[in-house]
Amino acid sequence: MSMRPISQNEEYLEEWRKTLENDIIQSPCTMFDIPEETILLRILRSLNDHAEIRPDQPAIIDAFDNRRSLTYKQILDGALSITSFLKSIDFSSGDRATAMIPNGIEWPLFHLGVWTAGGVIVGSSIAFKLHETIYQLHDSQSSVILTTEQLLPMIIEAVKECPAVRTIICVRSSSASLPEGIIDFEDALKFQPARNIVSVSLDSECLVYYSSGTTGQPKGVIHTHRSFHCAIEMWRSHWLHEVYPVLGVPNVEWLNESQIITSGCFHILGFGILNWFLITGSPIVIMPSFKGDFYLDVIAKYKPRFLFVAPPVFAFLTKDPAGQTAPLASVQLIMCSSAPLSQELSDEFFTHHPNVDYVVQGYGMTETAFSHLPLLLHKGANASGGVIAASYEQKIINPDTLLPCTRGQMGEVCVRGVVQSIGYLNKLDATKFLIDEDGWTRTGDVGYMDERGLLYIADRMKELIKVNYNNQTLQVPPAELEGILLSNGRVRDAAIVGIPDDARGALVRAFIVRADHDLSENEVESIVA
Repeated sequence: MSMRPISQNEEYLEEWRKTLENDIIQSPCTMFDIPEETILLRILRSLNDHAEIRPDQPAIIDAFDNRRSLTYKQILDGALSITSFLKSIDFSSGDRATAMIPNGIEWPLFHLGVWTAGGVIVGSSIAFKLHETIYQLHDSQSSVILTTEQLLPMIIEAVKECPAVRTIICVRSSSASLPEGIIDFEDALKFQPARNIVSVSLDSECLVYYSSGTTGQPKGVIHTHRSFHCAIEMWRSHWLHEVYPVLGVPNVEWLNESQIITSGCFHILGFGILNWFLITGSPIVIMPSFKGDFYLDVIAKYKPRFLFVAPPVFAFLTKDPAGQTAPLASVQLIMCSSAPLSQELSDEFFTHHPNVDYVVQGYGMTETAFSHLPLLLHKGANASGGVIAASYEQKIINPDTLLPCTRGQMGEVCVRGVVQSIGYLNKLDATKFLIDEDGWTRTGDVGYMDERGLLYIADRMKELIKVNYNNQTLQVPPAELEGILLSNGRVRDAAIVGIPDDARGALVRAFIVRADHDLSENEVESIVA
């Protein structure tokens, strides 16, 4: 195994690349130690350690109001107070608790409190409508839900259809009285911190986060304490071995590394980053929502070395005048995930931000966390999803025949490893479709591997637009067309969808946000012609 960053060890890489003709590809990355304790115990121990070293340092800060912050000890004590409250309402080991709140300092207090009580955390989008909320609460059988004053009226209506929910906790934003029976989050925090935590096994449920999966309605993805802890340790280890040394930081001081979270903690990415940095002690600056100008101010103030962003945030930094002129002086690396990022948009980014060294991507899904992570092979933009991450194996198959594809051939990406979920809640058939009898997770994503072992994702299989043309069925990847459109400076943002057509099966429709208000439909067509 390489003892220095893989990207700087060409001899090691060449040896590994000799295996790329195999049907199953092993990871070249440094293997991490498989955790022998739950993610909860790791975080509690880490918070104690950080509190001793820096008792007054904020562990988490509200980006919109830095007066709202918590030290490591305040997180620890607050979480244990939530545990005491949950025990007082007969919340039992294995019970589920839904968090339907925006990003905020309440997140670690609640989810660690739930875990310490032996429970399972369920993430729920604050954008959900009533019917979506009812579906998820009913499917997860949550007995507790944490929400906000703004969402409370909808939650009260939803709970009428969900008898499993016994307790509603509300994060206050005003002095108005709460409806009878609703618990003020601040009142829950007044309980004496629990002295004992409920013992759970590594293989017990840790979280249920909802995903569309490859088909059908949203499904609750189950991660155990083992799989989720492995995911966090995999990310931490990869950054320690493959990112920081290449950035010129061989011995990182995690407590000095501020991190900004923009992705919602009700998504696996945001939640994963939150727990990663609770372990490392890196000061977390958490954004309740994305506001472009404010985001730039936060970067300037807290000086993060790298940014985790979704494509819309990356597009803001590339396309918006404020984003284009932002200095990003501290930023060495930007990692984009959630959807493929085109080479064209990445190249355009560097025309405005030449001081940033790397733009990279990772690849994963709620069911696998990150299964692929970047190697910093060269400065500039990298359009790939990276290499198969430590502990994972990869194969690419023909989705119709299930036979392996040759290197460079497009097919469905499949992965197998200790980080993957154990399946879907209440959906045995969907779980069998997701994970085959040999333990392979079928991602439902179409991609290929190049001669360097890097994975490229074209699009979701279910999102490919099938167009009948000249007696052939063409599969059009929306992400590819979106990338072409975004490469044009007159386009600020773009989305591609298929619309039904009797003659062609489907037609391709583009939705455009113009950077140049004079841009016409004909000119848009010429961009992709």
